[in-house]
Amino acid sequence: MFGPFVVARSVFVVDEDGATIDREQGPGSLWAMLKSAVCRKGSDKRKRIAVNDSKKLYTPAAGLAHLERAVLSFAHAAGHEIATLDDLLATVGMGDDSRVPQLLWYHDDAGGPGLPTCHTAAELSIARSMLSRHADRAAVRCAELAAAVVYEDRFNQIIAQTRSKASCAWTFVSQHLWHIWQQFGQHHPWVAVDRQGGRRVYHHLLQLIFEGAELRLLDESDDVSRYVIRRGDRAMTLSFETKCDANHLPVALASMTAKYTRELLMHRFNAFWRQHQPDLTPTAGYVQDGRRFLAEIDTLIDRLGIDRATLIRTA
Repeated sequence: MFGPFVVARSVFVVDEDGATIDREQGPGSLWAMLKSAVCRKGSDKRKRIAVNDSKKLYTPAAGLAHLERAVLSFAHAAGHEIATLDDLLATVGMGDDSRVPQLLWYHDDAGGPGLPTCHTAAELSIARSMLSRHADRAAVRCAELAAAVVYEDRFNQIIAQTRSKASCAWTFVSQHLWHIWQQFGQHHPWVAVDRQGGRRVYHHLLQLIFEGAELRLLDESDDVSRYVIRRGDRAMTLSFETKCDANHLPVALASMTAKYTRELLMHRFNAFWRQHQPDLTPTAGYVQDGRRFLAEIDTLIDRLGIDRATLIRTA
């Protein structure tokens, strides 16, 4: 109901000399390849970096700690130096539309608290060094970490055009896919994508993105929809899967990147409203609590002259 809609990707390069890569079934588990530095659980005696579905790692007790450690460590591995939220949006955000918008509730002239917020710089440096050392040994490189950050005004405009949140999501999934095709297509990337709203058949949607390409069906079952796309010297395997972030580390990291980015923006969102109404209880922005929050700021919205179409998401 409040806050941005975020769709993220992560891209890894695996040295083929160090792994057996099946071009149709995928390169194997990156959790296994990076097991000396990465794990799935937040409570790890070896203090490895937890990477998993963001819903499993973001809890009231842990807060942003696990998300932050992983996202900032992998972002550093991808070549990004991030010290503030604005840095994160400038380096990981997909284009100008993903940077800090003109909406009042996301601006912080002082730049806000620096990053990391849950770890010391020394703790984060240790995690980065551990990841770098073991990734080099495993011949695995995080090549990209990127997120489309869709703010409320733009989100509502797209919903008005597409008539559904699923279509809105596909708009940005397709941008990620096209970027990977352009950037890495000559290396035949293998791409895992979370099932889009339960959709099973993607043939027509993919033909619209990759016009003129040969599209070969590998599987359209209850859990997996898999295709190979070819055109000229480019090829790409696409696997749309249920529980994708539990099966593939890059998807889990993308999930964490999206959640971390959204939560940092929601911190700014809540800080803005509490400047005007100090006793206001913060909201995570989801529908049930969002209704409570809206009722409490209703008169304030009018007093500040805010257009509700730029504040309240329509889907």
